[in-house]
Amino acid sequence: MDFMNENDLHDVRVGGPRFTWCNSKNGGGWILERLDRCLLNTLAINCIQVALVRHLVRIASDHCLIFLKIFDSPSRSKGIIKFKDVWLSYRGSAHIIAKVWKRGFHGNDMEILNKKCKKALKDLHFWGKAKVKEFYIEKDKLKEEIVHLLEEEANMGWLSEDKLLKLRTKVKELNMTLFRLNTWWKQRAKVKWYVEGDDNTKFFHSYASTRRSGNWISQVKKCSGELTEDPKEAQEVFFTYFLEKWKERDYFEENWHTPYRILDEEDRRSLVLIFQIEKLWK
Repeated sequence: MDFMNENDLHDVRVGGPRFTWCNSKNGGGWILERLDRCLLNTLAINCIQVALVRHLVRIASDHCLIFLKIFDSPSRSKGIIKFKDVWLSYRGSAHIIAKVWKRGFHGNDMEILNKKCKKALKDLHFWGKAKVKEFYIEKDKLKEEIVHLLEEEANMGWLSEDKLLKLRTKVKELNMTLFRLNTWWKQRAKVKWYVEGDDNTKFFHSYASTRRSGNWISQVKKCSGELTEDPKEAQEVFFTYFLEKWKERDYFEENWHTPYRILDEEDRRSLVLIFQIEKLWK
């Protein structure tokens, strides 16, 4: 793991047999291990986006042949909306939440709270999508302006008070933009740990791309035990599984304990009482 982190290498998701090596012994001496791996660096992951390593069957060697399979156009599923930490760095987020909270919603207290949270999160989501796109544009724009001011300072040997103040302001804005960009990618990458030197967009971007590749379902196992990559066959496998899981089943109540034989007199009376909404709130 240390070698992979130091050299910017990431393990690729595996399809096919789980292990790649066998010692070809019998009985208790039989050993299976995954020795052969395909590692990609950040540059390759960013270009490929979604990749899969296939383990072939062992035939003439103790090791499995492996090859890298690339998906050019992966399908994207509709994800759930999650709160982004980077929204907290904008004052506009507080204005959006306050605006939603002042609106009137119908229902009881629990329904109103749920509707307000859902509406505020949805508004923040669409507002934040435009902000994320502005990160990269604003970063490049600020860099160009800072370079222009530094070149002017180098040519003239000095800067006026107004331009010096402008330079300091642009540098502060650039640092804030980079901080927001790193915060956004850190949450997207779902990296629970980071040390000095890891707090940069490139590091988190590679982890986010690797996680997306790892979550990609490329094949499912049919009832016959065969693996399939056909989307229609995969849909049929899932449909058959849940149809079998949730089908109506017969049950028998013989030898079940009778509740009235186990509960005391007070619990028996509470079971037959009429439900009251006041007790629920209490």
